[in-house]
Amino acid sequence: MGRFTDVQLRKLLTKRPAQAKTLKDGRVPGLSIRIGPKSATWYLRLRVAGEGGISKTGKQRVGKQHRVCLGDYPVVTLEAARSLANGYLDQAKRGTNPAAALAAAATAGSLTIAKLGAEFMTDYVALKKLKAARKYQMAIDTSINPYLGTLLAELVTRDDVRSAMKKVMVKQPRGEGARDRPKGGTEAARTFVTVLRRMISWGRDEKKLKRADNPASNMAKNLPNKRKGERVLSLEEIRIAWRAAATLGYPFGPVYQQIMLTGDRRGAWGKATRSQIDLRQGLLVVSADDYKSDRIHVVPLVCESVAILEYVYRNHPCHGGEYIFSGTDGVSFLQGWSRAQHRIMDAAFAETGETMRPWTPHDLRRTVASMIAEALGIEGERFLKRVLDHADGSATEIYNRYSYIRELRRVLGNWTAELTRDQPAWSFPPYLLDSRVSGIQLAA
Repeated sequence: MGRFTDVQLRKLLTKRPAQAKTLKDGRVPGLSIRIGPKSATWYLRLRVAGEGGISKTGKQRVGKQHRVCLGDYPVVTLEAARSLANGYLDQAKRGTNPAAALAAAATAGSLTIAKLGAEFMTDYVALKKLKAARKYQMAIDTSINPYLGTLLAELVTRDDVRSAMKKVMVKQPRGEGARDRPKGGTEAARTFVTVLRRMISWGRDEKKLKRADNPASNMAKNLPNKRKGERVLSLEEIRIAWRAAATLGYPFGPVYQQIMLTGDRRGAWGKATRSQIDLRQGLLVVSADDYKSDRIHVVPLVCESVAILEYVYRNHPCHGGEYIFSGTDGVSFLQGWSRAQHRIMDAAFAETGETMRPWTPHDLRRTVASMIAEALGIEGERFLKRVLDHADGSATEIYNRYSYIRELRRVLGNWTAELTRDQPAWSFPPYLLDSRVSGIQLAA
């Protein structure tokens, strides 16, 4: 009959033969359609490499012929039948028997990767209250489901995972939507493998999967080694960053400056609420539930930090919610760091006329630590850990038992003096232009 066309097939269905007959497609080897009085069914005949053993020259011999049913026409269209057939032929060439895989699928249940991911998020991540829940959900939505979501979790292979991982590694630019973000890259692939591995391990532990292996195990070793963050800005660079932050305005400008003053994580300031701030004592108190280390974190604030907070309170009260730095009137915590980073780098270029070597908010934290250690010398090690993440005790103990708050504030104060020395007046909150911070007194 030559190559099938939809016109020919539809014509054959209008005049079905009294006796079933098989017609071969002239395009895909082994593909045929068997048309009878009541049905028209696609079949594919193939042989699997390796099933016939290995020749003396090391060549894989094909085994016996297998017949695979692809479904009925027109439910399975001509185009779909050819696509399925080509896929199965490719598997056969690589030594996989698609007939056996289909037979296994019939007994593997209907738990797809997408369904496993949904149950994993509901019955494990949510119940355990993991702080990485948002990262897990994003990996499932943007990387796992688009490439593996329709596959049966019981039958996913390492080749499937590897193929999907390669696709995730391809960087995709930001879309045109307001909420669109860049996608892909090496770190996205690393997260994809990590989350998928944990999903399947959880499915096995919960007896949702019968498989003995985890196709995502040790897959991350095929990715480039994770680069350790080692960027430390020079004193001149962080001073440029301070001035560049002052041009951003609320909310990111004050947050960047707070990171530079305290050496704290961007999350601590980006998610800071009014209830966490004690202006009289000059403290930011982050509860264990909100902090990365799962412990209470206390940040002693220097006068400049308090001044920035007072300025924000006066000019950006955020009546809609508790968050101090917010693009939604306090309803949600600060988001949009990627664009903010582009803005501050552009502002730094405008300030100096030169392009700075890229850095991140966490590099600012590392820089503050390095500067303090360098200034204090051998004494630095005693203070550095507490400056960056001193914690212990309950919230009520903070004011009574943290006798080193004054010392820590003095260390940060010396660093602040170095950071802000000879900085222009416009890089500080406007109401400090005359006296800088001399009018603010903090309780000891």
